[in-house]
Amino acid sequence: MRNPLVCWGRIAALLGLALAGAMLTHAQGGPPATEGKTAEQVYKNIQVLKGAPADQLIQSMHLLRGALGVDCEFCHDERDRAADTKDAKATARKMMQMMIDLNKSSFNGRQVVTCYTCHQGRPQPRGVLALPVAESEEAPKVTLPSVDQILAKYVEALGGEQAIRKVTSRVITGTQYIPTGPGGVVPVPATIEVDQKTPNLMVNIYHTPTYTISNGFDGAKAWSQDMRGRVTEPPSVDQDRVKRDADFYLPLNLKQQYTRTVVRGVERVNDRDAYVVIATPQGDLPERLYFDTQTGLLVRKETALPTPLGNNPMQVNYEDYRDTGSGVKFPYLITMYPANEDSVPATNATIHVTKVQDNAPLDNTKFAKPEAKPVTAQ
Repeated sequence: MRNPLVCWGRIAALLGLALAGAMLTHAQGGPPATEGKTAEQVYKNIQVLKGAPADQLIQSMHLLRGALGVDCEFCHDERDRAADTKDAKATARKMMQMMIDLNKSSFNGRQVVTCYTCHQGRPQPRGVLALPVAESEEAPKVTLPSVDQILAKYVEALGGEQAIRKVTSRVITGTQYIPTGPGGVVPVPATIEVDQKTPNLMVNIYHTPTYTISNGFDGAKAWSQDMRGRVTEPPSVDQDRVKRDADFYLPLNLKQQYTRTVVRGVERVNDRDAYVVIATPQGDLPERLYFDTQTGLLVRKETALPTPLGNNPMQVNYEDYRDTGSGVKFPYLITMYPANEDSVPATNATIHVTKVQDNAPLDNTKFAKPEAKPVTAQ
């Protein structure tokens, strides 16, 4: 079920972290279930990546595409992706095996060397030293605040804990071009409704001119329903992410959601300085949270999805925070790079929030996993 709008994803719950996670968690319907299956059990002509999880193969290919700066047809036959008709495909297999062997022999199997290590966006790795154009100035050293100070300022910037806890449900509406087609390069206009309720209930509904898709978390399990009515559940690693991100009061509980948090410096985000907090969840990859040094608001979150060819990066930017009418601020402009976890790195998608209604009446049955609809023959 790693197919739909996630995003950089699945970022989560209430307020700054909420919409991206809520709106990006498996919004589109996925391919046949791959949970527990290997790549060769689902796809044809797998040679190098035998034994790799099937639900990581597509992300691996998109990561490879971005690392080399090419399209899928650079290696694959457009009419039959499994066919061995291009020399570049044979070369790619050799290079992937070289990378796997190098990580195994030199780094105890850890994913240290990736395709990007050498290629860095070029089909041919650069073999000549790149000369510096000019000397760069050393960034001035600053005294960094603690994680607790950064998170406390974030909560206050959103409106304060008292105001946040007075909100127990939320309905968000907006618009977005959702990524479709191979690699997510075909944008389709959609209206979005996101319903959230304490403690960790959420459902996201996407209406396009021709179909409706949805996904949600019922308090125990994440689910997704595609345009044909098929209902699936994500793999266990995604279940953990959705569960974490579904926390309605996530801004108040951020530190408890991670086993380790540390401040790593200041970086520029959208022409503004931001404190960088490295936050590591239990049994998952570290995440990078960026908080505006002046306003205290969360302005960016970076995550990654593991693949056999390296970690596939995702990024969500939060802008245009506004008071929802309850004394709590919410980002009305959210941009994802790439457009979702199954899209090629060059894509992006932007959510334009049009309305936020706090403390809207919501029945718990709205969040329940739906019954699958019969699939009719095409």
